[in-house]
Amino acid sequence: MPGRTLLRVAFRIALVMAALRTVGVIISRRGNLGDAASDEFSIATVFGGMERVSRATSLRHGRVFACLGGVELDLREATLDPGGAELRLRACLGGVEVLVSPAWRVVFEGKAIAGGADARVTPESELADDAPALHVRALAVLGGVEVTTEPDDEDEAAEDSVPGSRES
Repeated sequence: MPGRTLLRVAFRIALVMAALRTVGVIISRRGNLGDAASDEFSIATVFGGMERVSRATSLRHGRVFACLGGVELDLREATLDPGGAELRLRACLGGVEVLVSPAWRVVFEGKAIAGGADARVTPESELADDAPALHVRALAVLGGVEVTTEPDDEDEAAEDSVPGSRES
């Protein structure tokens, strides 16, 4: 009897996990708009991960949502709209990492609930007066959001060891 009960519980857990995964795939498909060249985009991932490099020529607006997964967004090859750009980042039980150009003025508004939201960017005093502005609004709930000009050392080491990887 205890074996059958355990088997039923395991089956129910597997069924719930499969249903959650299916919902995550649907949300991810519907929440992803634009591509690497888009000046406005939306990225969503649930139960998974995503990496994107933006090559926008006049980036204006971007949204990123990660739940039980992560997003790595590299904006260093993008050009901001002359009027500036806005980026909204949300992480719930997951993480979002955004790499930006060190020549950009990043205005960061971050809020974290049992998580972390941080910007490690070029100080205002070291920027040109006409530096393009990226306004970032971030929310992390039991997760993390980071906007930085420097990729993690581990990421750089991995790129250096992969044949054909992009050099920074």
